[in-house]
Amino acid sequence: MRWSEHPSLLPPLYGQALRTLFRSTAFWAMLVLLSLLVGYSFIQAVALFSQASETALAYPALGGALDPVDGVFVPSFGAYYLVETLLLPFVAIRLVGLDCQTGALKLLLQLPVSPTALMATKLAALLTGGLLFLLPAVSTIVIWWWLGGAIHWPALGTLLLGHLLHALTIVCIAMLAAVVSGSIATAAMIALAVTLGSWVLDFAGNSAGWLAPFSALSLTTLLRPFESGLLSSSAVAGFALLSSLAFFAAAIFLHPGRPLRSKWLALVLLLAIVGAAGAVAAGHPLYFDATENRRHSFPAADARALAAMDAPLTITIHMARDDSRLYDFDKSVLSRLRRTVPKLRIVYADPRSTGLFGAPEDDQYGLIEYDYRGRHDESYSTSPLEVLPLIHALAGQQVEADRGNDDYRGHPLVADATPSRWWFYLVLPLTFLLGAGCLRRPRACLFFARKTP
Repeated sequence: MRWSEHPSLLPPLYGQALRTLFRSTAFWAMLVLLSLLVGYSFIQAVALFSQASETALAYPALGGALDPVDGVFVPSFGAYYLVETLLLPFVAIRLVGLDCQTGALKLLLQLPVSPTALMATKLAALLTGGLLFLLPAVSTIVIWWWLGGAIHWPALGTLLLGHLLHALTIVCIAMLAAVVSGSIATAAMIALAVTLGSWVLDFAGNSAGWLAPFSALSLTTLLRPFESGLLSSSAVAGFALLSSLAFFAAAIFLHPGRPLRSKWLALVLLLAIVGAAGAVAAGHPLYFDATENRRHSFPAADARALAAMDAPLTITIHMARDDSRLYDFDKSVLSRLRRTVPKLRIVYADPRSTGLFGAPEDDQYGLIEYDYRGRHDESYSTSPLEVLPLIHALAGQQVEADRGNDDYRGHPLVADATPSRWWFYLVLPLTFLLGAGCLRRPRACLFFARKTP
């Protein structure tokens, strides 16, 4: 029978998975540690933001660097990154691996429910538990608002979305590890190997080694645009495809009675579908600058003019890949051009050999060439203030000056978040412990409730 013919079985299975989750010591221990880490990070972030704000209030020109999302919420949610990477996999592994170890999985698979639906009920239970997982984050937002801090909701929502997708991907990877290993201990080692390997790939992205092209597969690399306030369809698709791949692969390998050959054929088909979807997403990227100061975008007038360029723009760069000037140029100009110019081609010309003390022997080293519709120009500058007029002149465009981001003055605030330590260090952990006690031993809670006058 098909599981769709018996949808009434899904709520009981979901309820069973939810009870298993709420009776897990690892789940409540993770919430307690999360509250402590987020509280400490938030209090320290507010203290550092206040120190910078004192200087900005004395010198208003420095206020533009004070963005609450960057200065308060990104470091506060750094605790979420640690917990999602190191602790959350154990919770997901136990929820799935316990059925494999106790033999309950064989009984569940005898029900008219597909492995995919069975995995979906467990994932839904984890997502329900995620409501408690969000409580420390919501607390930081409420306390910051109560202190009088400004909140730019598009950027904050982008940050929260990034952590949600990051956590979802890690949960699916942990579920796959629990299925393929059959042992909770082995699954934990596999999940940690994947997350720590993701860190290695992220570090490799800063080098020119053979691992550098694979850095885009790192979960940390995918999360970074969300932290900077850039909503990218490529990053969203990356998280969605990785989590889908892990989830459906776990569903494929869940049934022990299914022939191994059919499992591998289904996995190859899944890889083909995910690969095709990834190619489509990479070929048609979309971006939304959610920051209040629009730091990922050119001024509106320049952006409109660049988007109207219908011919290929070729930029030839005579710099080594590890040159700090190239890093600045990529961050301030090239990355924005990639999101704006429809037909952009970037050529990295390999510099000639370097002489003593690494000094370049190439007379053209540091030169950047621009070609558009047969017109050519070149410059050594990496500043958008000089590069944009040069490109507009090549395209024959007249663009009026637009102040754009110069109007942003930041949101300096001198505040003290120290009193919130009672909430993060005492009230919230005790609430989690009380919830753990009541859900793990409901009869004891009912007994004490009846004894209470």
